Amino acid sequence: MAPYIAYRSQRGETLQLAFSPRAEFRDIVDSFAEIAYPRLAVSRELVSFALLELVSNSVRAHREKAVGEEVRVGFRAGGGELCVTITDAGRGFDPTLLPYDLEAPPDSIDLLGDSFAEYRERHGGSRFGMGLYIAKRTFPRFRLSFVDREGRPCPWFSGSVKGTRIDLAAPLAPEAPRPPLVRLASESASEEELEVLFEPAGVLEPAMAPLGAKGAAR
Repeated sequence: MAPYIAYRSQRGETLQLAFSPRAEFRDIVDSFAEIAYPRLAVSRELVSFALLELVSNSVRAHREKAVGEEVRVGFRAGGGELCVTITDAGRGFDPTLLPYDLEAPPDSIDLLGDSFAEYRERHGGSRFGMGLYIAKRTFPRFRLSFVDREGRPCPWFSGSVKGTRIDLAAPLAPEAPRPPLVRLASESASEEELEVLFEPAGVLEPAMAPLGAKGAAR
């Protein structure tokens, strides 16, 4: 069976969500709680947590800069991967102000170093610089780019940045072997055989337990 993503009444290889900058964070959390991913080779809880961190950062940027456009999140399952793209219009950010180098391997980043402490102090303890770091650790494939009004990649220093696009990919878990056909002999006089095919259970795994409120996606 081909991998697919389920969300509320939708089911398919792709899923598109959009979040208003006016959305409550609880509603965004509830929307992600209703996503059922195909089986992943990485922790689905970490996947959901990393995506929530990134989306909340984008929503906050829209609010701070009075951007009314929605933050868009696209999912695709196929080719042995779960691919996710997050696109916002939050005007981007200066990557040199992060407490680490975005190009550095996650294992080389010291979370207890002075750079993180200085970053938190500079932002009054309201920001920790963890969202992108968690995404880099969770998704083996991570790419961040700034985009212009046409959606084309552009350098941060170009003066043409409209927003940020983050492309992520995580491997799907290998498909479980199909259970063999089991033949059961009946006790009827004709001794007909009943063939029972057991399908694998748990094709989809919910991202997290639903929290009750309706989601923010439209």
